[in-house]
Amino acid sequence: MKHGATALLSLIVGGFLFVPQAPAQVTNRLSYTLLDGSYFFDECLICGRPTIQQPLSGTFDLVLIQNTAPYTKYAVQNIDFTAGPGSTFERRITGGGTYTRFEEFALLQDMSLAVQVKDNYTNKLAFFTNDTRSVQKPFPFIQINLTQTNGTLMQTFSMHLLAAPVREIWFSTARAFKSTNRLAPTNQISPGDLLSNRGRVVKRNAELVRRLGVMPLPPDLGLDAVHVTRRGEILFSIPTRVFSETLGWIQHGDLLSNRGAIVKRNQDLLAAFHPISSADAGLDAVQLMPNGEILFSIQSNVTASSTLALSRGDILSDAGRVFMTHRQLLANFHPATTNYDFGLDALHILPGGEIWFSVEQGFTDNQLGTIQAGDLLSSLGYRVLSNQQLLAAFAPADPAPDYGLDALFIVTDTQPARPPPRLATPTRSGNLLHLEWNGEGDVFQVETAPTLVGPWSYCSPILPDLSFDIPADSSAFPSALYRLRQW
Repeated sequence: MKHGATALLSLIVGGFLFVPQAPAQVTNRLSYTLLDGSYFFDECLICGRPTIQQPLSGTFDLVLIQNTAPYTKYAVQNIDFTAGPGSTFERRITGGGTYTRFEEFALLQDMSLAVQVKDNYTNKLAFFTNDTRSVQKPFPFIQINLTQTNGTLMQTFSMHLLAAPVREIWFSTARAFKSTNRLAPTNQISPGDLLSNRGRVVKRNAELVRRLGVMPLPPDLGLDAVHVTRRGEILFSIPTRVFSETLGWIQHGDLLSNRGAIVKRNQDLLAAFHPISSADAGLDAVQLMPNGEILFSIQSNVTASSTLALSRGDILSDAGRVFMTHRQLLANFHPATTNYDFGLDALHILPGGEIWFSVEQGFTDNQLGTIQAGDLLSSLGYRVLSNQQLLAAFAPADPAPDYGLDALFIVTDTQPARPPPRLATPTRSGNLLHLEWNGEGDVFQVETAPTLVGPWSYCSPILPDLSFDIPADSSAFPSALYRLRQW
């Protein structure tokens, strides 16, 4: 699988050796995130105690090491799982292994892991392999049951893994909250901030709206829909109507850019439907497709003609078609209340066509139970992550409430490869190295290594930006190599 592109930059003390462009890199690494429904089990085979079942969260990487049809073999690296996070029996699971797929007359899979299982009392080396070779989800999704092969009659572990090739999930909440693992005032998280499920603020609301010309700038304008597009431009909507000194009145339903422009008025988004009313219908979710088509949802139902009514839960297109009705989006769920529109608050269409989304109103599902408005759902009929799981890395002071899910963007390695980014000549100011680049990617990340053979490590988070400042103390680091990845 080809994806991403990388350009290299080499910094030498006393001057720069600059490579303006490198060939597109074929990267064979997929970063995975465990989804809701992943569990760790602790069982005693000869005693009567109940099996301990703990929710499992975390990440791992798949690295392609052999592709000889019909077999494909991957190294499983950088396993970092937590079982029962925050509980008395919290366990940390680290290690690696292999994952093999057979795809010809049947679809089969095998996984072998060697991991350390560490808790407050023990630190055990455990070996796992799969119970069955059957494949339940199409690759690159992975669903597999693993059992410990070196367990004892007194204690044997097993795991159920459900994982998606996702690096980060970016989102906003409907309510403010306080993070307990950040220092004041950065521990105050607002509904207008763009967040990552890795526990960081990608962009503060003030950064997103700074160029809109709203004077004086309120503490927070909110954040309703979001999509990051080429060259790191952030498209979004705000839930309130405000006046801009440069753009005039900004409506809730207008599609905005963090570069200070109205990309499309709400009336223009709906124009191809020929609505009866020109009122602002709101903009709750958005995605810009590769062909330039804009998919979106509205806050208020719209009558387009005597035969067409646009629902707040539908996915609409600015080309004048209903991409998917609310009923189709929820076809694989089983709401206890039928024939009801729960709205559509956020959406992201993955490269394979699966849609991840949130609803405006929670509901009871006859199979999944309570669905919160802040839960991340899949069009295939499962809960990707609960709202509490999305926010876990922020350690909210009150972890119980549903804080909502108003905006959504997924960073995934399964994006098609794009031309490599171009790095400009860097500049240095004191102990800061300023990097700038041009690239067709949506988001970027700077990596560094002491030599070309590595090891490479991240020196920036994933950024929707075209520049980054790197602390560069030449006395501590006499030389370094930098490279830029994009998605």
